[in-house]
Amino acid sequence: MFHKDRPDQWEKMIGTMIEMRTLPGKYAPHPKVFVVELHPEGREPVQAEVHWDVNIDERLYKGDLRAPLAREVTGFIVNRVSGEVRLDMSDPRNSMTAQEAEFKRLEALDDEDEPAGPGESVTGPPWIVPDKCPSCGAMVDHATASIEQDPRCEFCHQPLPVEPRSRF
Repeated sequence: MFHKDRPDQWEKMIGTMIEMRTLPGKYAPHPKVFVVELHPEGREPVQAEVHWDVNIDERLYKGDLRAPLAREVTGFIVNRVSGEVRLDMSDPRNSMTAQEAEFKRLEALDDEDEPAGPGESVTGPPWIVPDKCPSCGAMVDHATASIEQDPRCEFCHQPLPVEPRSRF
């Protein structure tokens, strides 16, 4: 019996991209399978697969999907009834449009030679982050952590201590 998904069936989760496999296909772009490790809150991590066929899923992701790289932490949604896993398009890390807007915003900040005015906040990305996680000792990926809104260790998921990078 066919039924429409209900919004309350979907649960948001953070996960880590483990690998991407390209499936054989007749025409490019070829379908992909992302193997991910999901970290449900208060439960043990689980592995899952996200199937993505650009030719079919274009309507689902509205042409805006930024495919995550290996070891990248990003948002997913999981259907609690069917077990289907999708990339969460409300997470800006998965959106090309959001990534491009953030890049332009940071680029504009780099072009400004004046310090922030009175009452203007100078906090938020880009951050100065430590080389190693103080909680677990894992190496920190500076390229990713320094631009995240809330940088966390990609291994133990604890918040990283940050300092705002000078912008003037």
